[in-house]
Amino acid sequence: MARDDAAAILVGVSGDLVGRAVNAVLVPPQADRFAALAGVDTGRLVLNVSGWNKLVLLDSDRVFLFPRAASGVEWFERELAAYQALARTQLSVVPRLLGRWEDPEIYPFPFAAVTRLPGAAPAEPEAFIEQLGRAIAGWHELQPPLLAGARPPRHHDAPYHRWLRRALDPATCASAAAEAADLLDRPARASAWADLLASAAQLASVLVHGDIHEDQLLAADGQLTGIIDWETARVDHPFWDFDLGEWGTGLWRRRRRDFSELWARGWRAYARARVLDTDSRPLETAFRLRHALRLLADHGDPAVLGTIAEHLADL
Repeated sequence: MARDDAAAILVGVSGDLVGRAVNAVLVPPQADRFAALAGVDTGRLVLNVSGWNKLVLLDSDRVFLFPRAASGVEWFERELAAYQALARTQLSVVPRLLGRWEDPEIYPFPFAAVTRLPGAAPAEPEAFIEQLGRAIAGWHELQPPLLAGARPPRHHDAPYHRWLRRALDPATCASAAAEAADLLDRPARASAWADLLASAAQLASVLVHGDIHEDQLLAADGQLTGIIDWETARVDHPFWDFDLGEWGTGLWRRRRRDFSELWARGWRAYARARVLDTDSRPLETAFRLRHALRLLADHGDPAVLGTIAEHLADL
């Protein structure tokens, strides 16, 4: 089979489609107009279809972003706004916005180009946890920008996520701790949990990525080189960028029995960069209680998250 023919039908495990990939997004007349507008050789583009809200065409030095549907446009615009805000930093791991276009003769929704960062998704993302902690500190130090309409993704409406929001709010952290102690039948732990959650609740809101997981990271030669997909960026509590439970099931399946170490390593690197308390117990308490409440409500997969007893034993 000829290379172009094979490439046109081959989708690899990464979700990349090569060859005349542009025609999976744009029909030939649209592709020709796009090529002239963006100054790109469409024959060398690679298509990534793994994103929920957008299609991605990769060039050697640029990445073109196309919302999949009208419902994804607001998330697309938020991602671009985050890139504009992050341009004020010196973080090399964040893409830079290169251009945004609106041309209905090319595509029915706005589309954009950002810099393509080097590297690939790391096989062992946990090896980069300290580097990630320091990178997170870099954007958390920004004056939080105005991101119009920014909000958490829909799945944060789940009861266990709503509990965590109460736990991280100074006005409700004590009642959230009492609620968790009651539901989990650990009344003697309520006071200690309340103290740790109260400490966490004192942290000011920051710009968060909001969806850091192993597929959002790029690495090469032992270095973290990229953190991508900023469509869930918002101003929120800093802990949301340490929700290792959102990193995908691979990491949890491999490392769930030593997550205390991962949280501690990541938080220490972050806290030192921001001159904060390096004690990771407030972070771990918040997320382990959230996971325990999720399992209690039968919303968590024990094969991934383990058991309630495991989480409570580590608190």
